[in-house]
Amino acid sequence: MSKKIAVVPARGGSTRLKDKNICLLGGKPLICHTIESVIESGCFDKIFVSTDSEAIAKVATRYSEVELYNREPEFSGERVTVVSALLDMITKIEEHDVFAYFLPTCPFRNAKDIRDGIELLTHDVDSVISGTYYDEPPQLAMIHGQNNFAYPVFDNLKAGVTNSKYFTKYIRPSGGFYMGWRDRLLKNENFFSGNIKTVITPKERAVDIDDALDMQFAEIIFNQTRRN
Repeated sequence: MSKKIAVVPARGGSTRLKDKNICLLGGKPLICHTIESVIESGCFDKIFVSTDSEAIAKVATRYSEVELYNREPEFSGERVTVVSALLDMITKIEEHDVFAYFLPTCPFRNAKDIRDGIELLTHDVDSVISGTYYDEPPQLAMIHGQNNFAYPVFDNLKAGVTNSKYFTKYIRPSGGFYMGWRDRLLKNENFFSGNIKTVITPKERAVDIDDALDMQFAEIIFNQTRRN
């Protein structure tokens, strides 16, 4: 049986929303929603919270199922990518077969989503990513240039093809989870190489909080879900 490790990466230095990872959502710190869904899934042998923040660490230690991983300073800056920090971590924790991470800014992915992802991660699959459909067709994208000039990225707008119901539907990563085989992640250094499968989550479970407006939207979703 494969050994599975889960990580919730939570850097302390958020800039657009101060202390984002421990801002309250529905009366509890944001990161708690993610930790609880990972625990509830029952999929993992160990669960880590990787952080450089004492405040985040204090919240994480409320959960006996969670171990702390102190992120090293060179992997704590705002220009450091999550994946680079986690690839470093993979080599420093105990041996395992499956590595998964869960962004604390995506509070609405649930335990079933996680279990669905693990079920898809068979040996002929390199990684499984939670995804959702783009709200707007990327075929209609334009680049905003100098002097308010706009340039279509694709040919659709130039050709007058704007009826989106005929467009191919594209998926974007929702941030809920990224999971893959340890040896292949170390070889590829990303979750987007080889054979990839996705668990499609609906829009209301694909919220990714980046700023105060996102947090307000998340509160609306939380309250609606609670009423239902």
